[in-house]
Amino acid sequence: MKYLTPLVSITLLSACAVGPDYQRPAVDIPASFQFASNNAKQDTLDTEWWRQFNDPVLDQYVQEAVQRNRNLAIALANINAAAGQLTVARSALYPSIGYQAGAARGLSSSERLAGGQRVSNSYQVAGNVNWEIDLWGGLRRQSESANAQLEASKQARRGVLLSVAGATVQTYLQLRGLDQQLRIAKDTVNSYQRSVELFELQFKYGVIARITLEQVRSQYQEAQSNVPPIEKAIVSTENALSILMGRNPGPITRGKALDALTAPVIPSALPSSLLSNRPDILEAERQLEAANAQIGVARAQYFPQISLTSLAGGVSEQLHNLLKAGSSIWNLAAQASGSVFSGGSTQGQVKTAEAQTQAAEQRYLQTIQQSFADVENALSSYQADGKALNSLTQLVNTNVEYSTLASLQYNGGLAPYLTVLDAQRQAYSAQQSATSARVAYLSSAANLYLSLGGDWINQLEQQSSIKPTQN
Repeated sequence: MKYLTPLVSITLLSACAVGPDYQRPAVDIPASFQFASNNAKQDTLDTEWWRQFNDPVLDQYVQEAVQRNRNLAIALANINAAAGQLTVARSALYPSIGYQAGAARGLSSSERLAGGQRVSNSYQVAGNVNWEIDLWGGLRRQSESANAQLEASKQARRGVLLSVAGATVQTYLQLRGLDQQLRIAKDTVNSYQRSVELFELQFKYGVIARITLEQVRSQYQEAQSNVPPIEKAIVSTENALSILMGRNPGPITRGKALDALTAPVIPSALPSSLLSNRPDILEAERQLEAANAQIGVARAQYFPQISLTSLAGGVSEQLHNLLKAGSSIWNLAAQASGSVFSGGSTQGQVKTAEAQTQAAEQRYLQTIQQSFADVENALSSYQADGKALNSLTQLVNTNVEYSTLASLQYNGGLAPYLTVLDAQRQAYSAQQSATSARVAYLSSAANLYLSLGGDWINQLEQQSSIKPTQN
């Protein structure tokens, strides 16, 4: 019993760890979102929302991006590195077992002083065990911190998955919007070209004045100048989409036209759900947990480190007798080491760890507040972009009618050609603006899903683990 008491005491002490245990900070969560829609559907939050656009090509691109995107590969490497650090931290909790072997040949000083010349050999082999007893929990806190960092790196990868999926969808929407704008611009150029040909004939036979012909030519040349910038933007957007999918820059196959894409159903969620859905919030909390554990690591340095070491093996002057009876050696030792005076180094490390934990807590709370703002902004943008699209669609119809009436009045001699030019410019501008508005409306629906997070990220994780055949 007298030997059992110290062992029980060590076990009880080892069950405790210096430093504060992690507790999630209190969070001020609003009851609801200010711009929440009454028509939102709760059951859509965890679905693969990009499939609601009903474009199989887009679905394929999202899947390819989550399988081959380079940033995701970097994030996975970071997870593996964090897992390695966790293994290192946990290994300190266990005894380390090693070995040593050696051979020596020489003349000892005592033999030489006695006038002898006998050269002796010495062979040694031994196994050793070294174990630092984690009496104060510093090693366990280090392991706790490493584990939290590993979980943070996993959430960081989920955040990259969210970003890659969102960027792929939005880049594809921008590309389809540019395609439609290019089609409108080219149709306008072709229409104006026919007008130039007609007016050149009229001028040739003296039906119109030269100033009217030059007005038509000016309109045609202005329309031509609108095409190259759109073509340039298309190439840049195609290349951006290629990079997202881990491809070399090149042409991109298109799916449905912009007007044929279906807007996703708006999801519904409470602000509190962000705490379990958003990867950035979960990552920030794990980083806070890791920083909190470092306080215990620093405080453990106030206490002595206790180590047990042992060695067992054999030593002999002849190699074949090395492991025979009578040649064995052994050693068992306990050691305690600590610092009496370090110039405030340990105190400084504790203060640093505490300050870093406070900073991590503020980053965590700030991330939560930013997530609320992201959702509110996404909800507000979706509603505003929907209204803008509706207004611009009506404006297109009005300007097309205005352009038709202006042409009729000019042909009837009731209006100058400048009226026709103004009407056609307004119709063209309205069509381009309506196209941009539709891209913004569809993108804001995607942004809302991205801001809310959801289990759809887990579905992407499953897809990202399936590697496609490399081209």
